[in-house]
Amino acid sequence: MTAGTILVVCTANICRSPVAAMLLGHELGELGISVTSAGTHALVGSSPAPESVDFVRMRSGAELEWHGVQLTKAAAEVPDLILTMTEEQRSWIARLAPRTVRRTFTLLEFARVVNLLDDDAAFASLTDLVRACVPLRQRASLDDEPNDVPDPFGGPAEGYETSFRTVEDATRRVSRAISRYLMAASS
Repeated sequence: MTAGTILVVCTANICRSPVAAMLLGHELGELGISVTSAGTHALVGSSPAPESVDFVRMRSGAELEWHGVQLTKAAAEVPDLILTMTEEQRSWIARLAPRTVRRTFTLLEFARVVNLLDDDAAFASLTDLVRACVPLRQRASLDDEPNDVPDPFGGPAEGYETSFRTVEDATRRVSRAISRYLMAASS
């Protein structure tokens, strides 16, 4: 039994979302949180970009064994939290599965929102934590920070490095906050 599920979404599902899912899963696995990824316009069955594989191996020592998966309405309706790489993808999911709108955030947006929770907050589940974040979304949008992680696919090596470092920083902030708030409830 899992303590919650997170779905990470990008466009082709071979760069940003598999990297983010692997990093989050690596950090949150011991809490029983399951993390997977899919794409809005996935290259179904395609292996991850070599740059994605190299980055994950360098950062976690793990192999990124993934093949592109197309996001469906049924798959979108399952997770407790959906994290997208862009606002456009967040909107696409809202059109695909309108019931998910309150639990769908961009990765960068959620990294800011989750850190607006009270320091002494504790949540019994990931679902409860996400519900507490919903009213904070507007407050987090006031800072004019970007919500989109740039798509490096097909670009220069520096683009991949920049994009993946952005993903790594945001996933680290998200996983630390989730761990802190869920572990506080179990103490």
